Amino acid sequence: MFVAVAGDGTVAGFAAVSHSAWNRRLVVEDIEVAPAHRGRGLGRGLMECAAEFARECGAVHLWLEVSSVNAPAVHAYRRMGFSLCGLDAALYDGTPSRGERALYMARPCP
Repeated sequence: MFVAVAGDGTVAGFAAVSHSAWNRRLVVEDIEVAPAHRGRGLGRGLMECAAEFARECGAVHLWLEVSSVNAPAVHAYRRMGFSLCGLDAALYDGTPSRGERALYMARPCP
């Protein structure tokens, strides 16, 4: 877990990650930046912390899942070097997000 703390001591964002040794992947389980702190590079900074941890673990890429309707996140991930590597049309069936598609994105971690 990586946490970004604002100057006033409040949490401005976080990234939760897990390492999957068998396929040398660092999974970004969740990444969030508080609305008041968006557009300041915190998400990119958190992702770079995750990338550094990935290198320390011997991972060769970062991987994440994002909803197809979350266009701001998809664009942000693309700017951070992620590209589409998969799609799941059924992941959200039976949930309030039914009808959305799960996009899987990956980024090399040299």
